[in-house]
Amino acid sequence: MLEIFESMVREALSGYEPPIKWIGDEAMLSFPEPEVAIQALGALLQACRKEPRLPLTRAALNHGPVIRRAGDLFGSTVNIAARIASLASPGQLLATQSIADAAADKGILVRDLGKVALRSVAGEVPIYEIELAPSPDPAWIDPVCKMHAPYASYRRAAPEGRWFCSPRCEEAYRKSPQTYPLAR
Repeated sequence: MLEIFESMVREALSGYEPPIKWIGDEAMLSFPEPEVAIQALGALLQACRKEPRLPLTRAALNHGPVIRRAGDLFGSTVNIAARIASLASPGQLLATQSIADAAADKGILVRDLGKVALRSVAGEVPIYEIELAPSPDPAWIDPVCKMHAPYASYRRAAPEGRWFCSPRCEEAYRKSPQTYPLAR
């Protein structure tokens, strides 16, 4: 199972940085910004759901400053992500406010789960569930290039509107929307 999971992680991270480290059946990942993390994790978690030999994957995302040392990451950002991951149910992606905001800005359904007390963290931390789709939503198809938008692994917050695989396709659409009718 570990070999399958490690292979899926590497495949989902193709084009991104490799895992920071493996901790048994867990992987610590790092991304430059929340949107990139959401995109990569959406692909990974959806792939894991489709693999019958793996249990449902639990995940958490947090964004903030970290200390880099000897190829590892340290600091409260990492600690909070780890503690939130331990709260996730199988198949669930939990996140902090900044990640939830980035997901909501992309039209992804986010559920506020309230504040939780985390070990060694002052005060309560608001956590959110970023809703994964049971299967890719066909409505997330870019009208310009016909590719799936990078957030197709998530449930949409609003069922209408156009989705784009990249800023380039979005710009092409905005310049000439009549050229790209919505797929039905």
